[in-house]
Amino acid sequence: MPTAAELIERAFAKLAERPGFVLRTDQKQLAMLLGDMIGEGTTGAIEAPTGLGKSLAALIPAIARAIVDGKRTIIATYTNVLAEQYWRRDLPLALSLFEDQELPKTAFLIGRQRYVCLSATEEQHPDMLGHLRRSLITGIETEMRAAVQHLGRDVVRLWQDVQTPAVCQGRLCPHYHNCYYYSARKEAGKALVVITNHSVVIQDAIMGGAADDDEGMLGKFDFLILDEAHDFPQAAMNGLEFELSGPKIAGMAGIATRLERALQQIAESEGSFLEWQSLAENYRKGLDGIHRKLNLFGMTLVRNGILSATPEDVLEHPQVKMAKLEGRLDEAKELAKDVGDLSLRYVRDVETLLSAWRTELSARPAIDGVRNYVTYLREFGGHSDALFSAGGVSVSHASQGNSGALLRRDLVGLAEPLRELVWNRHPSACISATLALDGNFEFFRRTTGFEPQYEEILPSPFDFALQAALYLPEVGTIPDPATARKERREEEYFDALTKELSSIIEACDGRTLVLFHSRREMEEVRRRVVVSPARPILMQMRSGAGAVGEKFLADTHSSLFALRSFWTGFDAPGETLSCVVLVRVPFEVPVDPTQIARLAWMQTMGMDAFRDHTLPLAKMMIRQGSGRLIRRAEDRGIIALLDPRLRSKRYGEEILLNLPQEMRVYDDIADAVGHIGLEPRSLALV
Repeated sequence: MPTAAELIERAFAKLAERPGFVLRTDQKQLAMLLGDMIGEGTTGAIEAPTGLGKSLAALIPAIARAIVDGKRTIIATYTNVLAEQYWRRDLPLALSLFEDQELPKTAFLIGRQRYVCLSATEEQHPDMLGHLRRSLITGIETEMRAAVQHLGRDVVRLWQDVQTPAVCQGRLCPHYHNCYYYSARKEAGKALVVITNHSVVIQDAIMGGAADDDEGMLGKFDFLILDEAHDFPQAAMNGLEFELSGPKIAGMAGIATRLERALQQIAESEGSFLEWQSLAENYRKGLDGIHRKLNLFGMTLVRNGILSATPEDVLEHPQVKMAKLEGRLDEAKELAKDVGDLSLRYVRDVETLLSAWRTELSARPAIDGVRNYVTYLREFGGHSDALFSAGGVSVSHASQGNSGALLRRDLVGLAEPLRELVWNRHPSACISATLALDGNFEFFRRTTGFEPQYEEILPSPFDFALQAALYLPEVGTIPDPATARKERREEEYFDALTKELSSIIEACDGRTLVLFHSRREMEEVRRRVVVSPARPILMQMRSGAGAVGEKFLADTHSSLFALRSFWTGFDAPGETLSCVVLVRVPFEVPVDPTQIARLAWMQTMGMDAFRDHTLPLAKMMIRQGSGRLIRRAEDRGIIALLDPRLRSKRYGEEILLNLPQEMRVYDDIADAVGHIGLEPRSLALV
């Protein structure tokens, strides 16, 4: 049997024989490094730039170690889009490089609500059941959309009707053995190489931490590779939050109804039908009463704000005290306690009946089949009870939105929870194109608690001196946005920004992605800008980001005004994206309770909130936004940074030092266009 290193060498030798493949020394180096880490159980933080080929560099050693040592490796990305790319495109290629070996079992798993539910399909759209079962393989959303797009159905509405719910009856469902989600979970538990996403890793960690055998939904595994690791903290934050809201309460009422119906026949046969029915009805009535109280609570909120925070030093911080909702904590606590007590009492009464019914052997399969419902209700009750409990670095807050009032608890400090849930349980490699700041991993280590044994920053495979240029307008071209806002001269700022963007779009013949940090700023500029119809401008609305992105990709000479979702993860190789404009430095303004509490906590720890958090985040975002430009070896383009503070403030130089230093810097857009050889059309001929 060859060693893992030998198998990796052979795989790259075969890859080099493939038409169109360009051998990258650093890609092979990364694969060898990961192979050693998987084998030895060591941890690492690695910056692997765009274009290096991270996916194959992760898959090849994972497969090699599975063949040689039987090691189980989980490879997780932040987005489902990239996870699908791993599964559908990169994994088959990687496996084909080991065709002379017995290939390991592989699997793909994402969040349950991204799968089609056959039971919901049969109930809501029975005419679609046969078609979907014949057409779908994994049963995920994108596959379903592709399978029905030619049928003239409202795909958005159809998906809402047939997606897998947050909790279901599991084994009791007549479609359980064909269920796409549970089938994927079973396969993931047996596979040696699993492709998934960050949210599943967090959910698995939470489940494993609560289980006696320390196993979650992925089963025991040997190594975790986190691609897009810079986004892992956000996935962790989302997975560890808890909220009490109208939709959440309505969801619990729906679960109680499904639980009631699932065991109705058993209740009748046991002579407990009225008692069983009464339990569910009383729970729903109780939830309805709490929902009304929650709505009343929201209607009397004068503003959104903080209710409590831990530790005490954070709660006493001046900024937190300014954001605090005085006199509302006791009322919010009572609401949370009421729903927690109600839910836990309902679960206790349900379990009492189920214990009595289990004496009948015939009832046991059905009772076992509803344990998902009972567990979910118990967890909801427990989280509600703990909504305002002290523990860790956290903030509880209240808000009023489109869906009514919301009570929510967020973790502010992630380092300790992530150590306990993830880092201390599995050796891991964190990989990203933008993982380091200022040439080191200190920010990532501090914010996540990750302590790598090995650190590496690999060079970019692109020639930025030839492929890209950096454009910084002359000082005085655009006013300082912060000063303009303070001095109420924003109209002057918007006019100058509009003039500059119009010049850029004209010089680049469209082909421009303009990234804004504020919707208001984007809409004000779009209202003012006037360009030729041959260079249409698209704008990201409050929904439909994917659709507007596709339009931009399809029309080479269009430009796109966009917000946060396009700063990272958006891929538009080729001349359709020849200029990325970052309108201003995306400094986080502490306006929401979590941001306020985080900065307050840092100050209580003796840290400089701007230097240690706000500025590093802005550097990361600038790196990510700029990274939309050069995606392939043949790409050329301009990075335009319009914020005048990059020239006038000391931190401006720090930010610029995190971009490729080979790029030539221009203060005339025409010179920058000439440097990269971008040829505009003659509009007279259009």
